[in-house]
Amino acid sequence: MANPRGAIDTHDHVKRPDWQHPRKPLLRHYTVPVPGLDPAHDGLRIAHLSDLHVGVLTPHGFIRNAVELIQAEQPDLVVMTGDFVCYSQRFVGPFREIIAGFGVPTVCVLGNHDYWTDGHGVVEALQHHHYDVLRNQHTRLWLRHAPLTLVGIDDAATGQADATRAFRGVSEKDSRLILSHVPSQADRAASYGPGFILSGHTHGGHIDIPKVTEHIFRRLGANYLKGFYQVGDATLYVSCGVGSSSVPIRAGSPAEVAVFTLRSAEQPSDRRRPRQID
Repeated sequence: MANPRGAIDTHDHVKRPDWQHPRKPLLRHYTVPVPGLDPAHDGLRIAHLSDLHVGVLTPHGFIRNAVELIQAEQPDLVVMTGDFVCYSQRFVGPFREIIAGFGVPTVCVLGNHDYWTDGHGVVEALQHHHYDVLRNQHTRLWLRHAPLTLVGIDDAATGQADATRAFRGVSEKDSRLILSHVPSQADRAASYGPGFILSGHTHGGHIDIPKVTEHIFRRLGANYLKGFYQVGDATLYVSCGVGSSSVPIRAGSPAEVAVFTLRSAEQPSDRRRPRQID
């Protein structure tokens, strides 16, 4: 997979094949230099969850373990990038219970399965816990006495995305964190300047055969499969996600959650690279 920023993609070795469900997803830690980041946000810790897919294929206990992994990390901010439920409205209730308990600001965008299942119900479940849902909107959080702008681009797979609306009024001086379920929106997001973009949707291909899977995705018009990419002056991370919606096995793209420690980059051309830390 192309990885211009050279992120180290190592993790704790698991003694079982990754097509079997372990009890927990992998927990990855990265340090990420972000051009345009306010120095006040240097060291800020962002936790990322994506593609929970509360439904029939992924054990609900496994998804809850992903949530508890993040809670134990005590990040400054939690972001979630969509596809929270799938296939039936009856899973919205369990989803609401599974994602309870984040005691820090939590900001979300929806994914295609949320709209296909019950977009209104998913929004209500998130807001029940006082989590923010951005639908082509942005919000400013004051963290460490400086504003952090979070931009949420709505789901592109269902035709909801409107980056122009999402970025309208965003200050060029603020630190920027951009959320988009579908990573293809990274190109449009990067046109508005530097920032850190977080996405999901691809599941890392589920079964990642080196060179083959990425080639297939590119032929289908999906240029970003998993991990880090340099997109203009912005950095994109595509999560492999937690759950499954159609393919109940994984190989080469295990379920994951990630915690990012943000670092200030002096300018967009700063060559320091994201790296995984122990």
